[in-house]
Amino acid sequence: MNLISAMLLVTASAQANAELATQKDAVLDGKVIDAVPLDRPAAIYPRLAAERGREGWVQLSYVVNEQGEVESAVIEKSSGEASFERSALKAVKQWQFKPALQNNKPIKQCKNQVQLMYHLPEPYRGVSRSFLTRYKKIVKRIDKNELESVPELFQEIEERKLKNFTEDSYYWVAKARYFAKKDERENELRAIVRIIQLDQGYIPDDMYIAYLTRAIVLNMEQSKLKYALSTFDRLSKISGAEASVEMLAPYIDKVHALIEDDSKTIWVNGKITKSLWSHQLVRNAFSISDIQGNLDTLEVRCDNQFSSYEVKTGLQWNIPKSWQGCQVYVYGEQGASFNLVETAAAKKV
Repeated sequence: MNLISAMLLVTASAQANAELATQKDAVLDGKVIDAVPLDRPAAIYPRLAAERGREGWVQLSYVVNEQGEVESAVIEKSSGEASFERSALKAVKQWQFKPALQNNKPIKQCKNQVQLMYHLPEPYRGVSRSFLTRYKKIVKRIDKNELESVPELFQEIEERKLKNFTEDSYYWVAKARYFAKKDERENELRAIVRIIQLDQGYIPDDMYIAYLTRAIVLNMEQSKLKYALSTFDRLSKISGAEASVEMLAPYIDKVHALIEDDSKTIWVNGKITKSLWSHQLVRNAFSISDIQGNLDTLEVRCDNQFSSYEVKTGLQWNIPKSWQGCQVYVYGEQGASFNLVETAAAKKV
């Protein structure tokens, strides 16, 4: 591939509140007017990754301050390539916005997410012969329940590196099948999230619909209710998914009922996989319990509020109802685990 053409590739981004249309400065009885992007330089495709024909993605969260600058940018998830992570962070930190407004005064916009995609041209979308050989071996051994040798084959694929989104998708398909066979549901969900992190087109549509459906079920089982609801919304928009939507609809109704039931608490298992763990809240109060390992700090990022705290067992965080769309970020050592307990209202502990 010509290096110049690789470096000129534009990385795509998805940001819910980053419309380029202008908004008027007006006092709207306290209503918040979202930040508007003014200058968002594209992330540079890492040279070595381009030369090796590798694709990747990076999902980030960041705050837009009162001056319209980006601060507190963190990587939530990525395809795993460090060069893509560095490129994405560098690009996002340079972005400039017209700041969010409330009562015609600049305010922080604290919960912003973006996913940067590093694409190569169509000829680079296939899989290599070595990858296909190992993938087929893995699937065959999973089907025969010969699971002992499967991790070694995964290791061989990892050592050779996944080149593009097609290989990445099928690698995680194999991982999801492996963990499903072992009934390791948390790991299965992590693998499926990696599959559905990308848009349709890299695996067959019926397989993609099946994994969206499975992700909804596993998210409900693991009390990750906001993720279950958002994934159900995605599924509802896909042609051909009508049967799955109809099957899941009664369970989604039960999720809404659970969220509204103040007498019920919601327990979520948390584990630091790299340096942080994140969770979208459905309640106005939560606590952290059963900590195993070292946790450092906890951030609550809502639409227009941002707070950082020291993690303490037994302390309950109570979020004002005016704070909308809150997400929790817990930082600590890799492997540390804990429970996050969501409740509906403040309680003395």
